[in-house]
Amino acid sequence: MTPVLGRYLSAFTGSLALHAALILTLAWPLRTVLPRPASAAPAPPSVAVFAVPLEDEKFPGLKPVPSGSAARIEPLDQDSAVVSIGDFKFDASKLVERADVLFPFLSPGLSLDHFAIHPGDERVLIYERPAPVRAAGQRGALPPLQVSDRAIQALVDRTWSRRERWTAFQPIAELARHYNATDGDLPLVFQRYTDQNALQPYRDMEIRDPRLWTQLGLAADHVSFIGFIREYAAAHPGTRGAIDLLFLLDRMAEASEDALQTLLDCNPEGDLQWTRSTNRDAYRLALQLRTYYRAQMSRLDIPTRSALAGHYARTRLAILEGILRTTPDGYRAGDARFLIGAIHWRTGRPSEALAAWRAITVVPGDSHRAAAEELVTVLAADAANHDPAQLARQITRVLQRDFGRWWDSSYDRLKQFGYRFDTY
Repeated sequence: MTPVLGRYLSAFTGSLALHAALILTLAWPLRTVLPRPASAAPAPPSVAVFAVPLEDEKFPGLKPVPSGSAARIEPLDQDSAVVSIGDFKFDASKLVERADVLFPFLSPGLSLDHFAIHPGDERVLIYERPAPVRAAGQRGALPPLQVSDRAIQALVDRTWSRRERWTAFQPIAELARHYNATDGDLPLVFQRYTDQNALQPYRDMEIRDPRLWTQLGLAADHVSFIGFIREYAAAHPGTRGAIDLLFLLDRMAEASEDALQTLLDCNPEGDLQWTRSTNRDAYRLALQLRTYYRAQMSRLDIPTRSALAGHYARTRLAILEGILRTTPDGYRAGDARFLIGAIHWRTGRPSEALAAWRAITVVPGDSHRAAAEELVTVLAADAANHDPAQLARQITRVLQRDFGRWWDSSYDRLKQFGYRFDTY
């Protein structure tokens, strides 16, 4: 699995070059009711008709994957499945198995109605997989997780991974099955995992091959996380735990865009010379994946990198706005508004960005509390001394400082586990 000042923070993966470029952009900123028959006779009760949102049978939370959509992606045999570059080894067979859902935020896309982000819409009750929600106080209700802050940090450290994020996440997934979604410390576990483990910067070594294969491997795990989040949010709608996992979903969308840009920007002949010389089948796979997702962009009328960024921005806004609609008692609403504003700012909609930020209430415990406090101060000062140019510069500095905090903490976290930005 894979910051954005431009698109605000990020990835389960990130790109140093992409981040640096994005910093420069900051200153630019059915239900239908059947009609009653025209008759004097008493009309029968109206009947509500709903369109059940479509979802893929194999991959919960995704729109249906067209059959045979990735048929041209050729399998790897046993000898070519492992990409080996010095001490770096990567099993590429998972990329073939999940070729058509490697970048699910693009294709086939999320089926967001299945994440319970529309309160009052009866469609959120239509789920086959999740178990019935047990209300607090009900016999057999899940108990609250009650552990020390030190124990939470130890768990988050234990689930940190540079690669194979889904496997490393399993201790937290197991806790989710046994503890309350609102009361206790489980939501804090989700939040801290997202803040500390889910987004890590990646930088090229002397060759690009290891970084590309690592990011593709993380992307292949996204569908597993998406399915977990979808089923949890459906089983526990409007809870703190569901809200924290929706923030993790948003973070994965950032990671997905970073990884896809890495693949699309790659010049295989120049950037993957090691793979080409040592494993021609794996090199062919990289070419085929690049061709396949360019075709998906064309199918969706996404012709440019800018258009792709817009697609991901709309997806993230839908997730974050769903958080605002469903969060209990304003839980982490400030974080959602901060991120919504950052997306609007990056995509050239400063009015929408300022509207989101002006609605922020600073709350202790929010992940972006420090930046939110700075924004509140900046906006209050601007109300008295209206100067759009100065305001833009100040907002840019706020976002740069927020990015810098993430960058510094990422450096420290990687060092803690014996890694650097360019090791995998």
